[in-house]
Amino acid sequence: MDRAGPEAGITLRSARYSLFVFPLALALWGAVVTQKLGFQGLPAILLTVVGALLTTVVTFYAGLATANAGGAIARAYTMPSGNSTPYEEQFSYQESLAARGDVAGALASYESIIAERPEAVVPRLRAADLYARRGKDPARAAVLFREARGLAGTSPRDALYASSRLVDLYEGPLNDPGRALVELRRLVELYPGTDVAAGARKAIARIKEQRGQPDA
Repeated sequence: MDRAGPEAGITLRSARYSLFVFPLALALWGAVVTQKLGFQGLPAILLTVVGALLTTVVTFYAGLATANAGGAIARAYTMPSGNSTPYEEQFSYQESLAARGDVAGALASYESIIAERPEAVVPRLRAADLYARRGKDPARAAVLFREARGLAGTSPRDALYASSRLVDLYEGPLNDPGRALVELRRLVELYPGTDVAAGARKAIARIKEQRGQPDA
């Protein structure tokens, strides 16, 4: 058992199931050999035993193959390989707390995760959104968005989202158009020739117009 590991349990279960099948197969083959094929005496006994044994062996390996296939499917979901879509945590516990109105509890839980996992991107983004929307702490939201954007494991999609939300915060509750301009210019530099850069240029022109600055 120790050497085979989890596979030993699968093998034993298949073997036990096969033992139940053998007497049924023996009766079935006996009826077929004597009634359908017309064999009698020793030839009938030998053919019945051989048929029942073959049926039992086939049943054993079929059960083994099915169990292994089921295990492979389960592993594909619980331990995805690099060839599959990476699993992204949903943080349903924290979301349920926020949905019930316990925003402080949800944020405290997010902060605990962030402290324990300094390289985790998603909890920072989730917490930052919650701080900005319902936590009434846009400054903390901005800090978390900047942290998430700067982590080595941050995807381009998440980095762009964090930058966009920073612009929203600087233009809105933080009332810091100068830093909003810095973020927008950063987007222009990082995504030249794209719709992202074009949208950032329009936002820069709008903010400058609001501030009475000439558009460079």
